Amino acid sequence: MKKKAERKKKTAGRAAALVLFCALIFGGMPHGAAASAADVPDPKVTVTVSPDSIKEGNPFDATFHFSHEYDPTPAPRSAVIRVSSPNNAVRIGKSEFLVTKFDEDDEDDDSDSLNYNLYIPERYLTYVGPGSGTLRFTITYCSDGDGKDKIADGKFTVQKTVVYASGDSGSLIRVDENSATPSIRSGSSAIVAIPLISSGPVSDARIKVTVPAENKISLSTAGSVYTMSFASGEKKDLNLPLAVDASVAEGIYPITLNIDGADMTAYVRVSSSGKGGLIVESYHLDRKTVYSGSRFRMDLVIKNTGARTLHNVTAALDSLATEAITVSGALDRQTAGSLAPGASASVSFPLSAASKMETGNYIVSVGLTADELEEAAVTKAFVPVSATASTDGSKPVIIIESYDFGSRAVTGGKEFGLTLNFKNTNPSTAIQNLKITISSTADEDTGGVFTPANSSNTFFVSKLGAGAGIQKKIDLYPKADAVPKSYGIDVKFEYESASDSKHEPLTATETISIPLTQPDRFEVTGADLFGPISVGTDGQLSISYVNKGKSTVYNLSVVLAGNFTAPEMNSYIGNVESGTSDSFEANLTPQGEGTLRGTATLTYEDPNGETKEIVKDFSCEVTAQQAPDEGMLNSGAEPVPGGAGGGTGKFVLIATLAAAGAAAFLVIRKKRAKKKQLLLDMEDDYDDLPPESAEGPEETAEPAAPREGLR
Repeated sequence: MKKKAERKKKTAGRAAALVLFCALIFGGMPHGAAASAADVPDPKVTVTVSPDSIKEGNPFDATFHFSHEYDPTPAPRSAVIRVSSPNNAVRIGKSEFLVTKFDEDDEDDDSDSLNYNLYIPERYLTYVGPGSGTLRFTITYCSDGDGKDKIADGKFTVQKTVVYASGDSGSLIRVDENSATPSIRSGSSAIVAIPLISSGPVSDARIKVTVPAENKISLSTAGSVYTMSFASGEKKDLNLPLAVDASVAEGIYPITLNIDGADMTAYVRVSSSGKGGLIVESYHLDRKTVYSGSRFRMDLVIKNTGARTLHNVTAALDSLATEAITVSGALDRQTAGSLAPGASASVSFPLSAASKMETGNYIVSVGLTADELEEAAVTKAFVPVSATASTDGSKPVIIIESYDFGSRAVTGGKEFGLTLNFKNTNPSTAIQNLKITISSTADEDTGGVFTPANSSNTFFVSKLGAGAGIQKKIDLYPKADAVPKSYGIDVKFEYESASDSKHEPLTATETISIPLTQPDRFEVTGADLFGPISVGTDGQLSISYVNKGKSTVYNLSVVLAGNFTAPEMNSYIGNVESGTSDSFEANLTPQGEGTLRGTATLTYEDPNGETKEIVKDFSCEVTAQQAPDEGMLNSGAEPVPGGAGGGTGKFVLIATLAAAGAAAFLVIRKKRAKKKQLLLDMEDDYDDLPPESAEGPEETAEPAAPREGLR
């Protein structure tokens, strides 16, 4: 009985300890918990800079005022502020400061906010450019006055632009080419959202919108000037109220945006009301500026907007022979194959601009055809061309005449060679002291994906004659984990004109784009057909697949063939995103007994547009249809009324056996539970039993007496 008392005592002790623990936890909790850093807004910062006008190389001082709606427990008594320049446009002599003075809140202000100032003298700040001078502040609040005892969740980061370069907003803001081209129907008025993105913080950028009147597209309101602000990397839509005349043909039309003095072109697609068919969903040029006399590439994205699959889809550039833009070294038509409903495909055309062209937008007509369409769908694309020389012919202009990287796309993690052909477009003036710098264009997701492989990114040419050209090659390495899409490469030219003794310094920058893909890692992991199956029944085929690559697999379809029938012998699945796995299943009906044999052909398009096939074989045995078992019919069981006795008898037998098994399981479980309880009781009363009874508790032990206090 001693063990019974001890067990009861331990149980009571544990319960008391649990109650005491809960009382301490809930009693010790504060009545109000401070918000975590995720719930607190970042500090607001304003700045006063001296002098007002700052040029590259100039030192300056700045006073920053921080206002922060933040009321932690314990209250901050100091703040450690680390200062950096994310774009390296400001050289910083001292990077860490300690703030110990916090202004008291306004008596009329009910909000709990921290207000404090940071002054940085000019000996610590120098604007070195290029671009805007932006400072990043990492603020850590501390509960002591020395900046040592950090407050939990008391770290915040905020940025502020302190120096704006001339025309800087125009160089930071651009049309987001990764977004879909906005569209509007002919004969309608609507708000069209132009997607913009900024690579740096911009305040109150002035955007003037110009729509060519000859295209019969106009702004439906009087205002044409907009003001927008951006945080670094922020995407925003410029919402334009447009009206399109009913006579406007289907196509993609340009809209000029002047952002703080810098011109850029956005595009809007005009679609006609009618039945579904083929459209040019969007198009993309491989460089920002196409100069007269240069070569460039135009990529078209074609989409099937109808409800049926279109075959032999072809894109043709019409009437280029008489235009200033012509196809260079290729056919003027490209085939996109078959397009399922809603599917898209890309085609590319290498083009050349004539050597003598005025600055402006030039039309390229695209005709789309398919076997199922009676008429071609004609779309207009606009190519902005810039003249390469000034009217007096004295100022030389250098351009990228053409470039090549060996294939339609480069692969992440694999080195490739980039060959660039440069040309001095001025026929009478030479170029000297030419410096060419190649760098990877930074975007909102990366700081650039291309780096030079075992070489410098700079070339120097002492002289380039009038009208002369030169070729340079550089090996580049793309990031292995880069997301598949087109990435930019900036080519900066710094040179002097040799037209006079002054040697006027000139600069220019061109951007080209290179499509990047990841290795095709689409795999079919198995084709399983469960058998054997009998004649008259269906077999279940399951095919598992996974896309392990970082690119999307397009237009996946499965074609079945063999000595069987299925509801769908040719099935279209669609696109398979990166990291996605799934399975294809089909019910197969054998044509007779023996061996069912078949193949599943999976067809898809890789990111480069190439069609690939994976063939999987499968088989299983097909047995004759089973007759009812006579022994089971004559076993004494009563026949089931209504016929079909053989199959029903089997189900009755199976149900009977299952019920018997369940009953046996319950009986055995009950006996084991009773035996286990008896053993526990015998253990409690072990000290009160004779020594010989401990050897056989099942046969000799009497049931234990009831415990005291439990009656």
